[in-house]
Amino acid sequence: MPLVHLKAFGRARLVGRVLCRAAVLALLNCVILTQCVAAKLKLHPHRITGVYLTRNGQLLQALAGRNPGTHWIDGYQMTVSKETRLCWHDAPLKFGPILNRDGQSIPKLKATSPCESAPPGSLMRSAWLQYLGVQKYNSALWPMPEMQVVASRIDVWRSENNGNQMQAAPKQTWRILCASASPHELRYPNEGPINVVCDAKINSYVEKVFSPLLKPSAITPDAPIAKQETPSFYVVESFEVRHNYDFEAIDGSAFRCGIQGTPCTYQHPHAHSMVRKVVYAPDGTVLIADTALAHLQNEAEFAALLSYSLAATDQQLIQRLFRAQHFMGGRWSSSGPRNGYWIWQLIRNLNEQVLRLGIRQMYLAGYDIRYAPFAWATAQGKRIEGPVYKPRKRMPWYATYAFNTINQLYPNLDYSKLKRGDAEYAAFLGELRRADPGAFAGK
Repeated sequence: MPLVHLKAFGRARLVGRVLCRAAVLALLNCVILTQCVAAKLKLHPHRITGVYLTRNGQLLQALAGRNPGTHWIDGYQMTVSKETRLCWHDAPLKFGPILNRDGQSIPKLKATSPCESAPPGSLMRSAWLQYLGVQKYNSALWPMPEMQVVASRIDVWRSENNGNQMQAAPKQTWRILCASASPHELRYPNEGPINVVCDAKINSYVEKVFSPLLKPSAITPDAPIAKQETPSFYVVESFEVRHNYDFEAIDGSAFRCGIQGTPCTYQHPHAHSMVRKVVYAPDGTVLIADTALAHLQNEAEFAALLSYSLAATDQQLIQRLFRAQHFMGGRWSSSGPRNGYWIWQLIRNLNEQVLRLGIRQMYLAGYDIRYAPFAWATAQGKRIEGPVYKPRKRMPWYATYAFNTINQLYPNLDYSKLKRGDAEYAAFLGELRRADPGAFAGK
């Protein structure tokens, strides 16, 4: 065969292979797409469990009266029916250092667990709700769960005088620290000094944004709700962490796992890294790095960060995370070092809970909740496009989860009535630049 014919034959064969592969890929895409579309139409029920601290007396009264209805519980719309088993315990809920397979540091709840069915003579002012329920879930589009949950069982535990919570000395406020003649620094064991930004206008602005987030539900303003305190916070300059697990951050970061069967780790912030976002100290104090504030665009984004901080401290998520991180199991412990086998479930639980509760409180405070999904990324200087900014890029998992929550629980919301606070935040940034120009370095 002439050489020119051989070359032509080779080219034709190459083109044939390309077309064949393209046809196979098109067929696979068609099959996968068909399956995905079918999966979208089919939601699968899944078991769900969690714990939630409530101060809503009206909710506790409804549970005590065994009144069927749908209530806001743990950021879900949770239905309590006549089939829901309600159990009351005249004892505090005991949190421990070891995680169960649900990523909870409490005894695992089962349908057959002992139940004290009668409510106490006088209702509690606040209580832990340990719930077991059914949540519909789209397995093909994780994380896309339904935000409507049907409760199978709810155990009500006392929250007062819970002796197993982490105890700490009374915390001094930023006003006391900044009024002292000593250096305006925070000190923690094994860590270097952390400089506190003592500008009164900056700290007062933080308190001003916190204030509406602490208000009772606008939907049931007359409901008896126990008072919620402003978390202890400091606006600080960026600082270096010297050891793992000395501080914790709930910011949508994922856990890291090794090869299959080895424990997972969660080290945010990790040793020798610079803190430029919101982190929590072992006593639950919220440390707000001013470098994170320099990246935000409006008050709604700031309110999202504070709302997440409020949820984390109010639900004692930080104490639970510290306790789990500091636990060291033995070589043959099923929990592994620092609960490594189940820490991934705990981290996912905490992040999702913070998102649900933070968005809910933002809405009740009158802020534009469309800015909540990207608040963590924005505070770190990342600009991720989304529905507010015309979607173009792939969103992080927590933004997907947050938008799913917003779309399901707040449909047809009139965003024109919700505040963004562009001008207010611009004025605040002017104060921050005067107080610490270094916060804007490299912005």
